[in-house]
Amino acid sequence: MNKYINVGLVGYGTVGKGVVKILEENKKIALRKVGKPIRIKSICDLRSIDKPELYVKNFKDIIKDPEIDLIVELIGGYEPARTIIIEALKAGKNVVTANKAVLAKYWDQIFTTAQDCQKSIYYEASVGGVIPVVQGLSEGLASEEILEIKGILNGTTNFILSEMTKNGVNYEAALKSAQNSGFAEADPSFDVNGIDTANKLAILSSLAWGDWIKVKDISVKGISDLDIEDVLITQNFGYDVKLIGSAEKTKDGIDLSVQPCLVNHDHAFATVENEYNAVMITGKDSGDVLFYGKGAGQQPAASAVVSDIINLSKFIVTNTAGIVPDVVYDKRIKIKVLHSGKSKASYYLRFSILDKPGVLSKISGILGKFKVSIASLTQSDISDNDCAQIIIITHKTCRENLEKALKQINATKSIVKSKVVKIKIEI
Repeated sequence: MNKYINVGLVGYGTVGKGVVKILEENKKIALRKVGKPIRIKSICDLRSIDKPELYVKNFKDIIKDPEIDLIVELIGGYEPARTIIIEALKAGKNVVTANKAVLAKYWDQIFTTAQDCQKSIYYEASVGGVIPVVQGLSEGLASEEILEIKGILNGTTNFILSEMTKNGVNYEAALKSAQNSGFAEADPSFDVNGIDTANKLAILSSLAWGDWIKVKDISVKGISDLDIEDVLITQNFGYDVKLIGSAEKTKDGIDLSVQPCLVNHDHAFATVENEYNAVMITGKDSGDVLFYGKGAGQQPAASAVVSDIINLSKFIVTNTAGIVPDVVYDKRIKIKVLHSGKSKASYYLRFSILDKPGVLSKISGILGKFKVSIASLTQSDISDNDCAQIIIITHKTCRENLEKALKQINATKSIVKSKVVKIKIEI
């Protein structure tokens, strides 16, 4: 029997270096909780590293090493990450990963392999950084019928939206600030287009309802075309703009979406700023349960990875890891997903209308034709000589009805000067 829990690390980037640092600094904590010391035995990366005594050029050598108990995959992306995880499980290794993209895309294959091989895969860091939402959902709320999952799941976009809200700057300036602060990549498209949030929502939804919820089933809209004008106007209406990943159980199926939404100033999500994330899970008996913490940055992500290493190591020591599946995935379970057009919500609409008689009656007529009911109508102070800004808040309405109405309004050049802005009111 090994004297240590031997870890093979694949990927020595920002998070990987943080993992090594935390394990070295907190080795006494790990020993107390596991009963055996945990050590990094091998590190694989595309480039040579600052620990040459641990460097392994080919990840296959780590998978084949009989002394390795646990493999940590931190390279990101789809391949070779999928291959590393699958081959590690087949070789009798337990796995820790922070890779939300590969889990969302290959959920069925990864967890079927884990079950077949009776090995564990832990993935807390894949959703919400340091927030223990995966453990909370799978263990703390194990008895619950989950009704809703809603969350701010991306630190980059939340930092950008915080900059726009607090400082009144436009999207481009806020993005540059996020990049300068280290919270946005040089190419931020994965974050700002909502894909990162969609991957995380797919993981939480799959865990909550037992089926494989695919990213393609989620209606996704990012924040890159968000106008600072709407951020400022909605502030006066008592709202903050947040990128919300939402999964709601309805009688007709799971309603899934990622999009900029308006939340009330007095809601918990409105206080979530900068790189912080928050997830609200609603259970039938538990009610609302809120998880909150840093969702971006080296140390928060690395902390979540190390926590997974420690928790998984407890089961490795007793030879019980994977005997009971961490995720019970049954291909026979099929959860119906609600078509995005059937989703119902209230909306904020901003119209740049031609300032002449009869325009408002035409707009209200088209909205009424498609069963979109107006809750309130306000004229904005922002206007020019021939154009007026009209703000409409709708009652709850079917999304496809609203889309049809706006399509007709946008096509009528005698009514509007530019495309109508639409933002969902979430809370």
